Amino acid sequence: MFGNNWLKDEARVEQIEVTEKFTGTYTAPALLISTPTGQKLVDINPGGAYTLMAEGLLDVEGGFGREHIMYIVEGGPYINKPATDDKNKLIRQPTYKDIDDDGWYWIEETLEDKAHFLNDKNALLDVITQVSYHKYKSE
Repeated sequence: MFGNNWLKDEARVEQIEVTEKFTGTYTAPALLISTPTGQKLVDINPGGAYTLMAEGLLDVEGGFGREHIMYIVEGGPYINKPATDDKNKLIRQPTYKDIDDDGWYWIEETLEDKAHFLNDKNALLDVITQVSYHKYKSE
């Protein structure tokens, strides 16, 4: 996605088992990232192919928490709610703002549930920093 050698830290891939209701148990790759000195930063694990509100889910886990990266199609998930002027009429309201393209999004779990499109390496590094407090220099 971002080319070779963009991450200065150590990354290795491990196969893990994932169990889902619809598919059963299957093997999938997980990405484990640590500093060059061996300090664990994050594990990026598949959370499932069949998830509510997304086409796929990755869990990014570090020493300071967990964040989710979801594959969301254009427009994203939505809810139907009654219109303010006519309670018998339903209007479609997006769950997240700014889902303009198919792709991987970091759903920042704040009061606003912001969705960040992961279209460059700095966006992914922001997720890693959020759960590990490891600061990266902007390039």
